[in-house]
Amino acid sequence: MKKSTKAFISLMILIGGLLMVFSLNGKRTEEQQKRDLETSIAKLLVHDYEDVKEVKFTGWGRSRETGSWGTIVVINGENEIGFSFDGLSGLADISGGSYHPDTFKLVEKNSLEEMGPVRYRIKDIEKVSLEGVAVTYSHEERS
Repeated sequence: MKKSTKAFISLMILIGGLLMVFSLNGKRTEEQQKRDLETSIAKLLVHDYEDVKEVKFTGWGRSRETGSWGTIVVINGENEIGFSFDGLSGLADISGGSYHPDTFKLVEKNSLEEMGPVRYRIKDIEKVSLEGVAVTYSHEERS
């Protein structure tokens, strides 16, 4: 084989390897963003509701049409609430939350309307301790 052919093949293998490494690194970053956001959501729930003892994340979904992300959280084994986000960078990306009023029985610490939107309360929420709260992250469910 000619030197130029060997060099070309070596270059293609190197480029392929680099693409694979960056692809895997991006996946890890997305998983870390999800875990960080799940921690922030758990703190939000402890901040806003009384007697939160257990928080379980059931996984994430992404809309192809809008690019938004969503997760469902089960609190204390029976209260389900869904959150949607425009991105995974933090609570500032929250675009909504929903629950069924007949089955969601947690008591608000203060009126959520009085507390204002989440994006204006992030500093207070992030100060919340999760000590004494059992948090099950979504990636732990798949193992």
